[in-house]
Amino acid sequence: MREIGVITKLEKSKATVKVDKKDECSKCGMCLFPKGASSVNFEADNSLNAKVGDTVIIETQKEGKLLGATLAFLVPLILIGLSILLNYLFINNELIMLAIAVGAIAVWYFILALIDKKLKNTVNFSAKITQILCVGESEQTIDENKEIKEDKNID
Repeated sequence: MREIGVITKLEKSKATVKVDKKDECSKCGMCLFPKGASSVNFEADNSLNAKVGDTVIIETQKEGKLLGATLAFLVPLILIGLSILLNYLFINNELIMLAIAVGAIAVWYFILALIDKKLKNTVNFSAKITQILCVGESEQTIDENKEIKEDKNID
C-alpha cells in the first residue's frame, strides 16, 4: 500500500499521518476507514525526520499484507473446516458444530488482537515514511517571518 498524507503528530521516531479517503478505499477495506469518515490516521516510522505539517508518502510492505490477510481470513476458514471435521467424526450434532466453530473463531480473533500489538512494531507490518513531498506550512511561515525580520534589520 502506498498513500499520501500529512503529518499531524510526532512521537519519538514515529509520526501520525492523516490520509484522506479516496474513492477506491470504499472497495478495498485495507485501511479500515470508519463508516462515514473522510480520513484515517496511520502510525508510521519517521526515519526521514519529517515534521508536523509535511506532506509525505507512506508505504507498507507486501509481505505484511499477505500474512495479515492469511491470519485474518484463512485461519478462521481452517478453524471452521476443523470444527466440521470434528463434528462428523465424533459429535454429529450441527448445533454443537456451530458453537465450536463460533467459539474457535472468537478465541482466534482475541489471540489475533494480542498478536497484532506485537506485529505493529515489526518491519513488515508497520508503515514507513518513504518520501517527503512538501514541507509543511508551519515551517514555511517561520521561514517567511525570519526573512521579514532580516529585512527590517537591514534598514
